[in-house]
Amino acid sequence: MMLSVVIRYSPRINTKRTMMNITKFLYVLGVTFSIAGFAHGGQIVLNNGDTVKGTLVVKTERHVVWKSDSFGGLNIPLSQVASIDNSGAEATLPSTADDKISLTGNVGLSGSYLAGNQERENLELDVGFSFQDGKARHTAKLNFEAIGQDNEPTEYDYGITYGVDWSISNGWYWNNNASFSADDKRQIDQSISLGSHMGYQLWENDKGSLSSNVGLKWISDKSFYSGTDERLAWAWSSDYQKLLFSRASLSYSHQLNVSTEDTKNRQLSADIGLSIPVTDKLDTKISLDWSYDNQPEEGLEQIDSKVNFGINYKW
Repeated sequence: MMLSVVIRYSPRINTKRTMMNITKFLYVLGVTFSIAGFAHGGQIVLNNGDTVKGTLVVKTERHVVWKSDSFGGLNIPLSQVASIDNSGAEATLPSTADDKISLTGNVGLSGSYLAGNQERENLELDVGFSFQDGKARHTAKLNFEAIGQDNEPTEYDYGITYGVDWSISNGWYWNNNASFSADDKRQIDQSISLGSHMGYQLWENDKGSLSSNVGLKWISDKSFYSGTDERLAWAWSSDYQKLLFSRASLSYSHQLNVSTEDTKNRQLSADIGLSIPVTDKLDTKISLDWSYDNQPEEGLEQIDSKVNFGINYKW
């Protein structure tokens, strides 16, 4: 499978009013889709009475892989399933219970309002893939932002991340990741990081999940004016998801980096969002991105925040 994303830019539409209109359009579109998002789809009923909306992906002799509208792929023991209503669709795969092979992805478009070091509107594109092969789960993410203001050239922010989680036992996993990004708001021309962490999945079920990992990360930040800052940092991150009202889902994640040589050199970023499915493949999301840098570049504020309104397509 190949995904192609084409972005075209024209200087004639690079105005603050245009960006504001697009942001308002995405917001109205998101609210409209949210109202329509409670339509009925396939569902699986568990022995404890819980019902999870979604689509059947794989059914083996011992497990059911269910694609939840809110949480994506869930691996549910067949002994816990009371009934499956997949709206007439069928999806079976002869395999053993230990076989876990799946590919999922998403493409999201959102409009944002930024406050802090800069106040302006932007458009943001997010593309993500997740591939599970046995005990290894590979993830890749691409983030691209086009930011415009009146009488100023368009600026671009981007980030590319790849990671792999190796399942060990009893909820423990080993995470390795690499990223390459740029952030004009923080005057970072390019940032490269390599990390290795030990993580633990505290729980993961049809109602939600919580995981956390701790480790070391090498970071190299090249700024516009003050040179390159290379450091080894302690890194702690967590990811939480919770199903609300049987359809909507609440998500929270954060990343904390603290230099091993200078504890005053630390950065914290957090994201909290609310998603409401429209169909089994389309949902809307409202999110708040918040970041803190204890030692920003000269003339910059320590805190940045961003509110996103957008739509997301997943498969």
